Amino acid sequence: MKRNYTSFIVVLILLIVLNAISGSIYQRFDLTKDSRYTVSKETEKVLEQAYKPILIDVFLDGELPGEFRKLKLETGQFLEELAAIHPNLKYDFINPIDDASQQEAEQITAQLAKSGVKGAVATVQEGGKSTKVTIFPYALILYDGKTTAVPLLKTVARATAEERVNSSIQQLEYQFADGLRKASQEKTKTVAFLRDSGSLSDLKIGDFIKSIQEYYRAAPFGIEFLRTSDSIQPQQVLESLNKFDLVVDPKPTEAYSETKKYILDQYLMQGGKLLLAVDPVIMENDSLSNQEAKAYPLPRKLNLDDMLFRYGLRLNNGLVKDLQHAPIALATGQGRNTQYEAYAWPYYPISKSSLDTSATAQFITKNLEGVKFEYTGTIDTLKNGIKKTILLSTSSKTEVLTLPALVSLAEIGQEINPETYNRSHLPLAVLAEGSFTSAYKNRVKPVNLKANLDQGKNAAIVLIADGDILKNQVDRGQAQELGYDMRTGQLYGNKEFLMNTVNYLLDDTGLIKLRNKDIKVPFLDSKKIIDQKFKWQLINVVLPLLLVAGFGFVFMWLRKRKYAV
Repeated sequence: MKRNYTSFIVVLILLIVLNAISGSIYQRFDLTKDSRYTVSKETEKVLEQAYKPILIDVFLDGELPGEFRKLKLETGQFLEELAAIHPNLKYDFINPIDDASQQEAEQITAQLAKSGVKGAVATVQEGGKSTKVTIFPYALILYDGKTTAVPLLKTVARATAEERVNSSIQQLEYQFADGLRKASQEKTKTVAFLRDSGSLSDLKIGDFIKSIQEYYRAAPFGIEFLRTSDSIQPQQVLESLNKFDLVVDPKPTEAYSETKKYILDQYLMQGGKLLLAVDPVIMENDSLSNQEAKAYPLPRKLNLDDMLFRYGLRLNNGLVKDLQHAPIALATGQGRNTQYEAYAWPYYPISKSSLDTSATAQFITKNLEGVKFEYTGTIDTLKNGIKKTILLSTSSKTEVLTLPALVSLAEIGQEINPETYNRSHLPLAVLAEGSFTSAYKNRVKPVNLKANLDQGKNAAIVLIADGDILKNQVDRGQAQELGYDMRTGQLYGNKEFLMNTVNYLLDDTGLIKLRNKDIKVPFLDSKKIIDQKFKWQLINVVLPLLLVAGFGFVFMWLRKRKYAV
């Protein structure tokens, strides 16, 4: 008896010690192959910097289609991981229009839309019947009095609902980390948009500017104004420009002056970053709006060739046609009866990547939707000791027209001769990094600048052979989402590519890592579920009962046999 009492005391002491240790040591184990539930260091860093309470409302509740129930489950499991890291993070799943009348639901939907939460109609399949329901695939983050909407459903062109949800689950960590960062962190990096040389208007790049402003401070900047104001001194302009971490020139249409080139050159020598989206070809869809529906593209003279050549880059003004292309939408009918029909248009190349297998290229372009170009030229890279990374290129079937050339809408519907598409993988977007040599080394300088540098610090240029890659469509005076074609309903990867590029140039690589996270989510085949419903009901309901009954029968038989007289 004494021995049993001692054993009980030892076991009790061990349990108390283990409980105390488990309370002070915290460890979770992710046994999934793709580390689905392992929060990245980038997200942990965002959580550490968000030291105030975080409240998250997720609008995925109530009657949901099967694929959205999967999204809800994955979202809940991920938020559980975030809450385990951040002690003051609370989350809840709600249906904002649950038990609401139609009028109340409309009011709630309108109020949510003001916060950036948009409703969507989904179909619930149950017992062979279809029911339409309104869902809100968003979360709202409340931090320090600021509300940030987090989209949970990613738009993927020409994808099934399951493919969209799978892609959305891959982006869960990025979306929440991105939303937390917007809500909790101050903007430190600055971006200058050049507003001279006939660049695209603010409205035509409105969505890109808005996307930039969510992460960085952005402001317009003019260098060519030097030519019209004697009160502006070149040295002052350069000093002001040096305060920006990145300079963007969105589709210049007028030739650069030597003064502008020299100031940009010295900005680069000081370690600046440039994003130049340049059209080497003069061609717009408006040019086809004539009785003949014909246009003759011409080379665009921007006075950039000598500067780019010194940096190891060259813009080619041949017009690209590609077998991998986007459609053009043409209007039919008049007035209210106007409709748009899509036609194959090889002058709109689509690119997702290049043959460049370097880590940098994969880092920026991984998991991209196709990026749409319009009437683009190509880029040559020259050997000069500067590291070049080809980010985007044409497909393996490309034709380049020598200018001037004829472009006609009569080409629509004509049979394409693949033999003329005998070029392949021509660069469309190139990143150049390193210590550049000044384009004005051993040359007469157009203006006097202090501390002129002939050899620069580490800097970077991204050259894109199409300025329209930054351009969004406009509807009723409102900028549409960059990459979205209102007339065909397709969404291209232009914004994601540009934001990846900007993040990389500004050393903000954590967001790109999260965007590139790969997760494979298995889904059930809904057709098989309906066809094999009865079979699996038998397996899951009847078979366990038969097994229990069989086990009971055998047990009773053995018992009777054992104790039979």
